[in-house]
Amino acid sequence: SLDDDNKRRREIAKMYLKGISNPRISLPFYNGSKDHVFHVFIIETDNREELLKFLKKRNIECSIHYPRPPHKQKAFLEYAQLELPITEKIHERVISLPMSPVLQNEEVQFVIDALNNY
Repeated sequence: SLDDDNKRRREIAKMYLKGISNPRISLPFYNGSKDHVFHVFIIETDNREELLKFLKKRNIECSIHYPRPPHKQKAFLEYAQLELPITEKIHERVISLPMSPVLQNEEVQFVIDALNNY
């Protein structure tokens, strides 16, 4: 069920939050709310391309979930001319980690271990 899938995503997010301890990686804030469904799990790093290559070499599929900053997306073209330096800086730093209710704990731990060894 959807509720079960969302519960599993929260479990995975908690594993990431508890397990990732690399100072080069910033984790999202999570207050434990059951309202958060973690359809994506976003981390930040100053070395996004380097980290993506590092993870790819370990067969960990990550992505840049939204390839354009929000104000540059087609749905918001009326805002495209705006200068939003904080938004644009964050956008250059974010990576989506694997997040799916079908991930096994061992797979999540593999991602955590890789990130901690980066």
